Amino acid sequence: MIRTISLVGAWLIASGATLVQADSSFEPANFNVTAALKGYGVDTSSIPALTNLSKRSTESACLAACASLESVFGSEKVLDQENTSYTTFTDAFWSEQQAEVRPSCIFKPSVNTDVAIVVLLSQLTRCPFAAKSGGHAAFRGASSSPGGITIWFTDMNEVSLNEDHSIASIGPGNLWGRVYKALEPYGLAAIGGRESSLGVGGFVTGGGISFHSNLYGWALDNVESFEVVTASGRIVTANATNFPDLYWALRGGGNNLGLVTKFNLYTIPSSTMRGTTRVFEEARLPEVVSAFGSVSRGATADGNAQQYVAFARMQGVSVASAELSYALNITDPPIFKPYRDIPALADTTESRSLVQYCEYINDQNPSGHREMYWTIATQLDESFALWAAEYYFKIVPQAANITGGNPVIIYQALTEPMLANVTKFGGNALGLDTSQGPLILFNMAFWWDNAADDNAVYTFIHNYYKVITDEAKKRGIAHQYIYMNYGSQFQDVIAGYGADNKARLQKVAATYDPRGVYQTLQPGYFKLNGAPVQY
Repeated sequence: MIRTISLVGAWLIASGATLVQADSSFEPANFNVTAALKGYGVDTSSIPALTNLSKRSTESACLAACASLESVFGSEKVLDQENTSYTTFTDAFWSEQQAEVRPSCIFKPSVNTDVAIVVLLSQLTRCPFAAKSGGHAAFRGASSSPGGITIWFTDMNEVSLNEDHSIASIGPGNLWGRVYKALEPYGLAAIGGRESSLGVGGFVTGGGISFHSNLYGWALDNVESFEVVTASGRIVTANATNFPDLYWALRGGGNNLGLVTKFNLYTIPSSTMRGTTRVFEEARLPEVVSAFGSVSRGATADGNAQQYVAFARMQGVSVASAELSYALNITDPPIFKPYRDIPALADTTESRSLVQYCEYINDQNPSGHREMYWTIATQLDESFALWAAEYYFKIVPQAANITGGNPVIIYQALTEPMLANVTKFGGNALGLDTSQGPLILFNMAFWWDNAADDNAVYTFIHNYYKVITDEAKKRGIAHQYIYMNYGSQFQDVIAGYGADNKARLQKVAATYDPRGVYQTLQPGYFKLNGAPVQY
């Protein structure tokens, strides 16, 4: 390996925030990638693969980028397509569409400066990149780069607490199950995912609904600060007072502003929870939807309760399955009485730790299928929610010929307590507030087996949402918000934040990434100027 961290590079790392603030603009107009790499101890003139870059195709440029990474970091950190660990990596994605992607190489950074170097080498070679935290996005290229560099954060898996245990510092390579296990001995948790295999990175920057969100808000509303690698390779810590515009934008802006290398999250108390999975027959739909509305509106009085309801065909039977979690180990909380009053086909109720609960939910969501999410939001209106569920059961036979097809529609409420928390620490980018709520998220989750059925699946889901969106507009309850973590590749998530917030995000991006590195060289997932794919 040829890398040496120079004294200049070490000084840049240590004093990056102060240096940036001293500039007239965040990134100088005469920014030089080669000089920035040299500041991190990388002498590009000594890397043979970097000669004659201007004459290379994208494929050749990516081979050069990967060879350069191996020269700098060694083969243990760079997996090429001949490496047995390469296949292990690609096979580990949740969705088959992501597993099919073949990057030119996979890079495993250990520290934040490694991330800065790969971002700069991508710019020098013009080789695109993507970054994988947990890899739970469904569509192709969201967190793995076809023919490019996939940055795999797996070795950046720190979980540590500050002196008074009020803040947990969490690396982007963590899955939530690991985070909870690390914090559990201290009687603590963070606002995080409800499945153990979800990654920290995209979950937080896209929103983050948790078991505790009616008490504390979403994950992005509980971030003390982000350590982030910007397009120029500068590493800064953004919080409510230091780079507050970047801090605001990272809370909902996804991967558009930089690569987060540390999430500093406020901790919460963690105790044994109570969880119920209660399954009802289709004939009980009116009662189930009524109970859903009651619990959603009741969150203002009891924030310990959280719920979602899934409507599905199981072994030829149409059912509604309610997942009812309570943050305390209390038998039969009064808020869930409307559900208990409905005769059930099955009921599983257990006391669980947060770790155990997330493993339980994780087991219900197997990997290895072709997957798709698609979501919309409306005002919480029980009559419309019942109509949409009944319409789903009416059309679901249309998917019967899709091999392995399993379409499920899931209802989740954006409650008034959740919406009240969006104003914390200067607010976030989502464009939501309490005047609009409560809202309901309609999320279609569909898995199937064969790529030959992709278009049939897309058509089924698109047509369902066209009908219910038109009906919501007719009733005057439609809402523009699109939850990033449930968005499909055909949805313009950022536009759903509203014109003002979209413009503000674009302004922040122009400040910290004036050359559009994170828009062009990291093209996957939800960008600032439209849907990833046009339907």
